[in-house]
Amino acid sequence: MHIAIDDTYGPLNHGTSRYITGKRRTQVGVLFDDSEVEHIRGQVNDCLAYIRERTGEWPDEFHFVDIYNRKGVWERTEQGLNLRLFEAFAAIYSSYRWPVMIQTVDERTVSDLKGLDTALVLEGLDPKDYSQIALSLLCLRIRIRFKGTNEPLTLLLDEGLKKAGKPFGDQLFRNWPSAFVGRFASSKSEGLLQIADFLAFCINRNTHLALKAQRTELDHWFLQLVSDMRIDSPDLSPFLAKPNFSTADLDEFHRRDRTLKGIED
Repeated sequence: MHIAIDDTYGPLNHGTSRYITGKRRTQVGVLFDDSEVEHIRGQVNDCLAYIRERTGEWPDEFHFVDIYNRKGVWERTEQGLNLRLFEAFAAIYSSYRWPVMIQTVDERTVSDLKGLDTALVLEGLDPKDYSQIALSLLCLRIRIRFKGTNEPLTLLLDEGLKKAGKPFGDQLFRNWPSAFVGRFASSKSEGLLQIADFLAFCINRNTHLALKAQRTELDHWFLQLVSDMRIDSPDLSPFLAKPNFSTADLDEFHRRDRTLKGIED
């Protein structure tokens, strides 16, 4: 099994929600079967080659915040190509439906889980940094979920926290029952991380759009695109609402969920 992990966050101006804060930091892990890894990497590279041939531009990776906002080389591509790329990757995901694990941490998480910001000191991670706390929790959940499988595990993290090639996970995955390799990697040379980047962007953008007071036609298109992907994750709960749902509706959904989990009265 390969797991590619990418982080996402923001925006800081998060609106009026009681539960979804601008300080939240999220880590997204996408699970791939070892047998399909080289095929996926090859297909991502083929897609990049097609874009280069069609546009004459030379993107070195699919980085979806830049694609969506038409930044960098994507600014020079034809209007609408960015949205068609999202449709293409959404269709790819809908075909494979790789399992996804999501871990978000903000000030409410630290308040709910007393001592969380002082307990997680493995791998040299900062227990005061919400993104690094989220990474620790995600790795612990991966360990718990798959500890009985005796399956080899390769963990790939997008560089940023450390340079590409640096190891990660020897403490968190100590005594893993089978072979374990964990390392940071550059998304420019790792197609699995580009898939993780796509899903992380979609999840974060979906949250941002849900908090908007007024949503545009493009916003509704994106929300429907993500909904139709049916992301395979136990960390996502279905939120059924009318197109003009409000932040108050979203907060009520969160309140009920927290009540069911015994977090809130």
